[in-house]
Amino acid sequence: MKDSSVQIMGDNEYEVSTLIQSLGLSKISSKAIACLSNMQEMSSKDLEIAANIRQPEVSSAMRILRDNDWLAEREEKKRSGKGRPVKYYKLTVSMDEIITTLEAIKHEEYENMLKDIVRLRKILNAK
Repeated sequence: MKDSSVQIMGDNEYEVSTLIQSLGLSKISSKAIACLSNMQEMSSKDLEIAANIRQPEVSSAMRILRDNDWLAEREEKKRSGKGRPVKYYKLTVSMDEIITTLEAIKHEEYENMLKDIVRLRKILNAK
């Protein structure tokens, strides 16, 4: 990631994001994973900046990561003023585990497609 107060995605993170997206995750979830994979923990605001996504997109991406049990989330009250607590996120699994999960999903999809092709051939050859 490039140097700044908030590290924004660099070429490597964009490539990782693109490859994850090609395995079936949304662009926003893929960007979030790519950013979180290089950090111990990120606030929602930092993730917005780093991945160049809007706050509602952060919430949507975090829901997908949470549904896959890949994410830990905590809230911290703001030091001053009113408003909602700041949310912090971190991956709870390694990138290898995420890749393995996506690989298994794609493998199952492939196997199901092959079964459909075999079934289709049987139906057409029965005529």
